[in-house]
Amino acid sequence: MKNIDFIIEQYRAGKLVRVFAPSGDSALPWQVNGKTYLRTHGWVLSKVLPTLLDGSSITTRAILAQASIQTPDPDGGA
Repeated sequence: MKNIDFIIEQYRAGKLVRVFAPSGDSALPWQVNGKTYLRTHGWVLSKVLPTLLDGSSITTRAILAQASIQTPDPDGGA
């Protein structure tokens, strides 16, 4: 799996705080709040890594990028 396969969502107290979305640019793969960042940029790491610890006030969820773009038709296309 690659960065372009996932969207990372972060929640605090059930509210969406930020979304790391694939930018489509291999040099700066993450887009957050209209800015693009390196995968290993210090700001990105400081926002993602601490949330992976038990007891973090922020919940991090990774979802498939295709799942958020394509919503299945409940009528099956009929």
